[in-house]
Amino acid sequence: MIVQCADRFIDQNLHPDQIHRDLVSCCQSFTINVIGFIGFDHDFDIHIHSPIKKAFHDFISYVMLIFFSSWLPRWLGKIYLKYNWKYQRAYRLIHELSEKLVEEEQKKESEMENQRPKNLIASLVSSLNEEANDEQASSGLTRVEIFDEILMMILAGYETTSTALSWFIFFVSKNPQVQQKMKEELREHHLLMTDDLKYVPQLTEENLASLIHCECVTKEVLRLASVVVFTTRVATCDTIVDDVKIHRGQTIFIALNNINTDARYWHHADPQQFVPERFLGEDKNHHPLAMIPFGGGHRACIGQELTWLELKTIIVRMMQRGITVEDTPENVGGCVDGFTSFPKEMAVRVRFD
Repeated sequence: MIVQCADRFIDQNLHPDQIHRDLVSCCQSFTINVIGFIGFDHDFDIHIHSPIKKAFHDFISYVMLIFFSSWLPRWLGKIYLKYNWKYQRAYRLIHELSEKLVEEEQKKESEMENQRPKNLIASLVSSLNEEANDEQASSGLTRVEIFDEILMMILAGYETTSTALSWFIFFVSKNPQVQQKMKEELREHHLLMTDDLKYVPQLTEENLASLIHCECVTKEVLRLASVVVFTTRVATCDTIVDDVKIHRGQTIFIALNNINTDARYWHHADPQQFVPERFLGEDKNHHPLAMIPFGGGHRACIGQELTWLELKTIIVRMMQRGITVEDTPENVGGCVDGFTSFPKEMAVRVRFD
């Protein structure tokens, strides 16, 4: 399914010898489609010209605005969101989509009784219990809880991976040798598209795992991009870190990019540079907490395995189909910080080998 979505992304969005300035948005469409098919058996591309994708963007923007305003009392933030018509419209549209997904699954469930749920929405609907919050009720999820699960799955699932994919495109445009080495590895494993353009070898779990250099590229994207700017933890006891007193109950902001580029822990090459080979050399056995793109501990990202599989698959598929991403003078970089940190100015030319 990821490969099919990758091919759709390539065929619909990557046009030879054109300068592409909208690839961040295109990457978002790719990942939201993966989430739609895998999690909900639903093609989100039918909403491509509807307000729903903008609704996701608006929802994240206003929620993050409140999140970053840590000085703002929670009750005041709730009032702001209650009377913000853009946020309310976004919430309503997402809620309507959620209801539609649940209703569609309920119809399937009634037609296919006693079958094991095959995806996320099927599992959620099978757990629906309108009285789940009642003390006398059995376990289950209410519609409100199902909506929260759907919302989190879509928002957290598509935004982060699409941002990582955007950074991959940016980094390889600046480092053409990286693309060449990936294609050489694919050629060694007989995984490149044939010269007559009639056959693209199938990607499997086994041959994906055998692509060591492509895996290093994926790791380097996650290390240097810092898709999520920071994570947070709450101190469970009083302590001192680098002569700074931390008190129990305080929220600690952990700046991931500072960790991922700390020269004390990355020795193979300049940690500010995109060098995938570092994971084959001195930095192969880096400190386990020197790179935590998905956080750590029992509150690490629940979707990290899917993100890793999506990112490596789309990266390999682009190279497999002979795509070369070229730099342009407009491709100046920089980043925009929001729910994720994505490229601010990305303008690349695409060529098919």
